[in-house]
Amino acid sequence: MDFLLELKQRFHGAADFTVRELEAAGVGCRLLFLDGLCSGAEIAEFVIRPLGRLSGPLAPPPLLDWALAGGVEAASASRCADVEDAEAKLLNGFCVLVVPGAGAAAFEVKSGEKRGPSEPEVESTTRGPKDAFTETARTNTALLRRHLRTAKLRIWETAVGSVSRTNLSLLWLEGAADPETVERMKTRLLTLDAGELLTPAAVERLLPGTRRTAVPLLQYTERTDRLAAGLLAGRVGIFADGLPVAYLAPVNLGWLLQAAEDKDTDRLSARFLKVLRLGALVCALLLPALYVAMAAFHQEMLPTQLLEAVIESKKNVPFPTVLEVLGLLAAFELLQEAGLSAPKAVSQPVSIIGGLVVGSAAVEASLISPAALIVTAAAGICGFALPGKSFVDAVRLARFALTLCAALAGLCGLTLGLLALLIHLSGLESFGKAWLAPYSELERKQQP
Repeated sequence: MDFLLELKQRFHGAADFTVRELEAAGVGCRLLFLDGLCSGAEIAEFVIRPLGRLSGPLAPPPLLDWALAGGVEAASASRCADVEDAEAKLLNGFCVLVVPGAGAAAFEVKSGEKRGPSEPEVESTTRGPKDAFTETARTNTALLRRHLRTAKLRIWETAVGSVSRTNLSLLWLEGAADPETVERMKTRLLTLDAGELLTPAAVERLLPGTRRTAVPLLQYTERTDRLAAGLLAGRVGIFADGLPVAYLAPVNLGWLLQAAEDKDTDRLSARFLKVLRLGALVCALLLPALYVAMAAFHQEMLPTQLLEAVIESKKNVPFPTVLEVLGLLAAFELLQEAGLSAPKAVSQPVSIIGGLVVGSAAVEASLISPAALIVTAAAGICGFALPGKSFVDAVRLARFALTLCAALAGLCGLTLGLLALLIHLSGLESFGKAWLAPYSELERKQQP
């Protein structure tokens, strides 16, 4: 097998593919590596220099055996079984030594150019650890081992994607994780048919299987302590090389309502905050829909003073309540997207101008009523109290749908929409576990 010719054909046109001619013990060799993925200083110090110092004529097979036995001073060395193996090694920061008539060997000389751990940006905390994951999977596993210093931590790796060949790492604790869940995840990764797996959205869409819902079936985190806590609870973790987050599976509503700060506070405060988030979830879903249903269809259900205040605020507004609320919800979503898309230097002014200046001007111009603005803003604030962007995005979609149901048939339409949503969520599973757990798994205490 001509490794050199095959690899040259595979990397034809790649400017970073480098071939260095060497002579060691009278044998003409070729050293292959990808510039940027490998460290030039390590190649010169630990590969080229030992080969150049080798004296005396050697046949090609003993030369390759000598290099693998420790003649080449690399932390990791292995013989390349075939061209595919050599290609994978090159793409993962190894240099490949091709010895004519003997085969090829790969030596680890990865470049040290990578981003170091920094503070979490989304899941920030005042009392917890400050190390967040990076884009390098091996750095992330090292960070995790600093939190879980146990030999029971298992790491299984594979590459997916016909083009990207993204490295995925599956992590679990032996004895804590359900073996059935681990095997199910391995099977899913081995049978994954993906052309690319480079974005968090691709991971969240492809790993759980058929995407039948907007709610997350994987939980992502950028905090090492949160991943460690999930593994201790019997869940499995996933790293995708190139993404600075980890994923936990299975996931349910109870875990999605837990914030990173809960582990850093006392149990009583954590339970209170979880109940508060559950109330925020209900308000974020139902407030606009309830306002539309009562103001447009069921005015008799409102207290007299509140009804008079609503009527007074809508006296000069030319639009019906339904269009008011739906327009404000759409404006609120556009304001969030503008704040996320704009550069950091202008995102805060955009939020201030959109929320205060435009909102106040619209109320003073009698284009919208103050009551509708307050309801929409309260629902938006409750949505911000929920942890996890994927979960919040699903809540935003459900809020629109429930508001439309209330606009069509009042409380009757809202009730039907809630029942449809509940039926949909009750049928969801995350790798064999109910999504509505632990609320769907409440059991009566057995009498002694």
